[in-house]
This record gives sequence, C-alpha cells and structure tokens, in this order.
Amino acid sequence: MIVDFHTHFYTSAYFDEIEKGGYQAELVRDADGNRLLKLDGDYSMIAPGHFDADRVIEHMDRHGVDRQLLSFSIPGLHVEDPNAGRRLARVVNESLAATVDRYPDRLSALAVLPLQDPAASAVELMRSVSELNLRGGLLFSNVNGKSPGDEGFHALYAAAVSLDVPLFLHPTSPPSIEPFQQYRLVPIAGFPFDTTLAAIQLVMSGTMAAFPDLRIVLGNLGGTVPYLAARIDQGYISYPEAQGKLDRPPSEYLKNMYYETAGMPGAGALRLAIDFAGVDRIMFGSDFPQQIADVDLGLRIIDELGLSEAERQRIVGLNAAGLLKI
Repeated sequence: MIVDFHTHFYTSAYFDEIEKGGYQAELVRDADGNRLLKLDGDYSMIAPGHFDADRVIEHMDRHGVDRQLLSFSIPGLHVEDPNAGRRLARVVNESLAATVDRYPDRLSALAVLPLQDPAASAVELMRSVSELNLRGGLLFSNVNGKSPGDEGFHALYAAAVSLDVPLFLHPTSPPSIEPFQQYRLVPIAGFPFDTTLAAIQLVMSGTMAAFPDLRIVLGNLGGTVPYLAARIDQGYISYPEAQGKLDRPPSEYLKNMYYETAGMPGAGALRLAIDFAGVDRIMFGSDFPQQIADVDLGLRIIDELGLSEAERQRIVGLNAAGLLKI
C-alpha cells in the first residue's frame, strides 16, 4: 500500500471565494495565462489537481498511489482577516469532506485552520474531525511571524491530543522574506529553514514536553533537523538561555516527531532522517500537484536505500495509515 501523506488541494470553493476579491491572497494570471495564487512575493501555480478530484484520482492511478492525504497549502488562511479566516476554514473543510466522500477508499484530508485565532482553530479542528471525518489539522511553520511554539497555540494542541490526531507542520515563507525573493529561494531554501526553526521552537519552548502525546509531522524531512540535531543538543548544554523547560536533550523530543519525504530528492538526506528518527517515524510524501513534486522519483529514492521489504512498507504506507487511522 502506498499512502502519499503530503499533497495539496485548495478546493473550488476556496478559489470561488478568493476570486470575489477583498482577500490578502489573490488569484492572478502570468504571461502564459496560468492561474497563480499569490501573496507577498511568493506564489503557487494552480494545477487541475488543486481542485479537481477526478484529476487527482487519475494521477494516483498513473503512479500507483493507493491513498492520498489532501491538505490545504500556502499561503494558508491565517494571512486573512480573522473573521474571513474562520469563515473560509468552514467553507474549505466542508468542501474537503465532500471531496473525500466521493472517493472514501482513495482520499483522506486534513482540516485547514484559522491559525490567527488559535481558540477558533481548536474549535474548528474538533468540528472537522468529529463531524466531517477529517483526519487531523494543518499547521504552518510560522503564523504571521508567530512561532508555533507560542503558548497561545496550546488550546489547539490540547484539542489535537484529545482527538488523537496529527498536526502536519507545513512550511511557509519565513517572516524575513527579503533574502529569499530571488531565484525562487522561498520554496528552495526558505521553506526548509523555516520548518527547522519551527521544530526547534516547539521543543525549546517546552511545548512538546507539555504535550508528550502531541503528534507533529514535519514536512520535507524536517528541513535540516536531522543534520543539526547534535548541534542543537550541544547548544542546549552550552547556553543557559536554551535550558529550563526540558527534562531531556532536545533531540529526544525531535525524534518523537514524524518526518515526511516530499521535496528532498536525495537518498543521503533520507538515510540521515531514518538514522536519526527511525524507520517508524518516516512517511512518504510527494507535494503533488506543486511544481516541485515528483512521485516516481520519491519512491525510487526509497527503493535505492536497500531497506528490507518490511521497512519499505512502513515508509511508503503503513506509518501514515497507522497515524491517520485508515
């Protein structure tokens, strides 16, 4: 069984709302006529797979994917006015649920949340899981510059723990975007850097210690977390400012997070993540239908590692199936 944990689906309902205007995110067209969802110097090119479930299923069949987890994408709803964010979350989550209902054996989905209002996010997560049968929620590496390790998000984390569902921490543009505006460096480097920062903040803030059963999935193999883990521990030992909220080294908390493979096309990076977190914490993801996505390459890299069949099966499907209860 192959489960693609990291894919994106905005829904037609969301695009219909954004096209009315009056939102921070905007739909524009480039010189070739392609639709772009744009905000603050970065954009996503809109493909049919972002809103057409039939095209999603066609793609899955073509690449041998058994189940796909749909989630919203950048720029998220937290960039909007709080009232708009809360309203759009309900619209999008109901549309996601209706899409999953069309293909219940092939599709699952995560709730998008109005993260600029953490209390409302907790309520929307409860509604989406309990009433709409969504499988967890989408978090971002920063929320309008605010760290996910901020205490204000604790109500959301408590809700996720009570529901026993994961939160997928997806990268977004770093708060200081200027150094990344050339050469599409926001997705190339800004995303993994911001994911790394968010993961460390979740640990150093004491959030992961306060919620030991919180299931956080880090996008893109956790950015540079596996590479930096030893340095993070050394910093914790060396700097008094890093201490006081943990009862064991930071890497022990980081190892309890989950890591999905999208956007890291290299066997060396994947091997490092497996050696760091263990094969039970790694899940296949493709980033479909983003421009950078490559399902076949991602699966081929897993095959190149020389894993046992049992280990391979855990990464390509069983870990995600267990986490999502599918």
